[in-house]
Amino acid sequence: MDQQSESGRMNIQMIISGVGGQGVLLVTRIFSDFALKEGYPVIGSEDHGMSQRGGSVITYLKIGQFDGPLVKKGNADILLSLEKNEAYKTLHFLKPATSGRRGGLGFINAPDAGFMKEEIRNYLKERGIEIDIFPADRVAREMGSIQSTNIALIGFASAHPGFPFLHEKLRQSIERVTPSKFRELSLKIFDRGFIEGHKAIPPALP
Repeated sequence: MDQQSESGRMNIQMIISGVGGQGVLLVTRIFSDFALKEGYPVIGSEDHGMSQRGGSVITYLKIGQFDGPLVKKGNADILLSLEKNEAYKTLHFLKPATSGRRGGLGFINAPDAGFMKEEIRNYLKERGIEIDIFPADRVAREMGSIQSTNIALIGFASAHPGFPFLHEKLRQSIERVTPSKFRELSLKIFDRGFIEGHKAIPPALP
């Protein structure tokens, strides 16, 4: 389904993946807050194992008019992955480009931009799926809060011209959702991710 329905309303299917302790569920709450504040319906589902021990954590999030919470293979508009190995497990959710519609966007936290195998990159590129890699954990650590890797990755993604969530409104959601003692630093890390995104991501074509 397109990001905008025929009525101009938002219809977004998202996958957020990572491991226990990385704040996958906080990311989900931030985007849910954004959607509810904008008046969009939200449904979602969690799929996780031993999250307290670093096990896989995946959340499915749908914003707009949908009947069920699960995102099917090849239907996701957005993938946010906080861990590179978990990214490999969830890339198949991203939708391929079709006539008149762009493919899905993936944003992956990884220390090395070249970590992804060339054959996988080529496979995704052939299908019109764009992947942007960002060392969000390094940025968060430099800013004094490795626990805020998730916030840094959201900030980075919000700099992409095709990302359907406005930067300033996401910032407001972070301000509402994060605990007060972490709020100021979280916003600084979000802004740093946004700045780094502008440096790394090409602007939209005219």
